[in-house]
Amino acid sequence: MSSMAVMPDQHEFPEVSTVWLRVFLEVARHGSFTGAARTLGWTQSAVSRQISSLEGALGGAALFDRLPRGVRLSEAGRVLVPYAEAVAQSLHGAVRELAALREVAGGRLRFGAFATADAGLVPQALAAFRARHPRVHVTREEGLTPVLLDRLSAGHLDLAVVSTTGRAPLEAYELHHLL
Repeated sequence: MSSMAVMPDQHEFPEVSTVWLRVFLEVARHGSFTGAARTLGWTQSAVSRQISSLEGALGGAALFDRLPRGVRLSEAGRVLVPYAEAVAQSLHGAVRELAALREVAGGRLRFGAFATADAGLVPQALAAFRARHPRVHVTREEGLTPVLLDRLSAGHLDLAVVSTTGRAPLEAYELHHLL
């Protein structure tokens, strides 16, 4: 007798609209359906319908306690907030990364490196970059760390591989350690 193993579906998730989550976060932020509606450019009833849909999709738990003036998060709503924020942050991150991919589809990259890195690290990294992004025009220069940082600050370089040894003023730069 033969059998077949089936992989569990790792991508199965509840049918929840990102629009619903956006509306939910706006209502939570404003403490009212009307305030959220104003920010979103929607009617109050449209906001209310979105929240009802989200509540239904999540098993019927009320996400807000209705008050005489506005709303406040219910216990279920307080549980949902960090998850909704994480979804929003993940989507923003995906959009940023996809935009970055489009940007390196062409254009130019001007970078400099100190001599040791230019001899050891840069050739392999540059070959890999050119293989992935053949339409990007790359120029490179070699120099001392303080000179490279000055050129980076002046906008003459897009990127610099620098040494953290010595007395270069590195506090003003976003550093990513390579070694």
